[in-house]
Amino acid sequence: MPRLFATAPRYLAISLFCFLFNNALLLLLAHGRLHYVLAVGLSFSILTPLSYGLHMAFTYRIARGWASFTRYVAAQAVNLPAAILLYFLLCNLGGISMFWATPLVTLTMFAWNFTSSFWAAYSRKVSSPPCDQPPS
Repeated sequence: MPRLFATAPRYLAISLFCFLFNNALLLLLAHGRLHYVLAVGLSFSILTPLSYGLHMAFTYRIARGWASFTRYVAAQAVNLPAAILLYFLLCNLGGISMFWATPLVTLTMFAWNFTSSFWAAYSRKVSSPPCDQPPS
C-alpha cells in the first residue's frame, strides 16, 4: 500500500495531462457534432496507449510489456461502457450539455483509474500449487 501512495503525485501529474487532453479532444469532437459514443471510443483508442506509456515511464517508472499493457487495456476498457453510461445519464436523461458532462464524467472515473492502473502496473501472476498437493 505504501507504494500505491508513493506514486500518487506522479499519477496526478500524468492524469492531469490526460484529463486535459481527453477533455479537449471530447469537447472538440462534440463541437464537430460527433456523437458522444463515437467520441468516447475515439478518445479511448488514442488515450489508452498514450496514458499507458506515460504512466509506465513516469508514474511507476517500470518497463513496459505486453502483459502489463494487456492488463491496463482491460482495466481501462471498463471506462468505455461506464463513460458512455454516465454520458447517457447526464446528457440524455439529465439534459446536461457535453461541456459540463465531460469534466463530470472524467472526475468520476478518476478513482477507478488510479487503482486499476496501479493494479495493471504491479500485478503479478500468482502461482498456485497443483490440485493434488495441499497448499503450504
